[in-house]
Amino acid sequence: MRIGVPRALSFYRFHPTWAAFFNCLGIELVVSPPTNRATLEAGLPYAVAETCLPMKLFYGHIRALVGQVDQLLVPSIQRLAPGSSNCARLIGLPDLLRATMPDLPPLIAPDIDLSQGLAALMSVILEAGALFTLNPLALRDAVAAAWSAYRSSRQAMMEGRLTPASFDRPTNVVSWLPDGLPIAVVGHPYNLYDPFINHQLLTRLARLGVNVLTPERLGPQPADDYWAFEYELVGAARLALERGVKGLIAVVAFGCGPDAILVDEVQRLSGERGVPLMTLVLDEHSGEAGLVTRLEAFVDMLHWRKGR
Repeated sequence: MRIGVPRALSFYRFHPTWAAFFNCLGIELVVSPPTNRATLEAGLPYAVAETCLPMKLFYGHIRALVGQVDQLLVPSIQRLAPGSSNCARLIGLPDLLRATMPDLPPLIAPDIDLSQGLAALMSVILEAGALFTLNPLALRDAVAAAWSAYRSSRQAMMEGRLTPASFDRPTNVVSWLPDGLPIAVVGHPYNLYDPFINHQLLTRLARLGVNVLTPERLGPQPADDYWAFEYELVGAARLALERGVKGLIAVVAFGCGPDAILVDEVQRLSGERGVPLMTLVLDEHSGEAGLVTRLEAFVDMLHWRKGR
């Protein structure tokens, strides 16, 4: 049995959890290859023009797995905190795929609602595992392994020992610089850790002598916005400013409605603290040369301010 995992969207948040769960059950996970131009072009025919870039890439990663696996893991992540809601497209991922791709293998599509507490989450995971075994002891061990992997991966990311980019590729790790210029880079993990979508943003910042503080390194903070998913923008920016960062970089995808609204809140917060903010809007037409020039100028400006 081979289960396909698209290297997109929730992969950058929950892959260690699912990997531990299915590996404990003896099931092979197949992750789609790293994103490239062919991935994007494969996904474009299945997306309308207004679709954000991460969704287009998600479709491309699905296409890379079709014909290679027996089933596809595509969870519907509905809520990440009580009283919140996730992006409508992410909630409806399984239905979107079924409506646009008639040649898909069967989908494993559990409804993930973290607002219902740990017991409800474990129930969903057990339901997914029951598709492969009815052995209660095996399922119990798999759930324990999944929960342990989730906690350890979150702790490792907060300590800077792990990034979502290296979930299945241990050599693909950004070297953090604890003594470098502290700059917070806020945004969703699928925008921050896919080197194709952001032209190796984090690696380039590290080469410029920056201590990059991502939402994962800043640590957990309860979301107080309707979109709990937006913690990585507003909540992380607020926490970074409290810790005295010298600059903020907000990374958003063109066509993302919640990001477009809440990046204004990030701008307001940075303005109140007098901390410079640069907003990077990513789409399939983003040029590498322009991004590199902006990054270098922004970091040079922050060094100049620090020198003054």
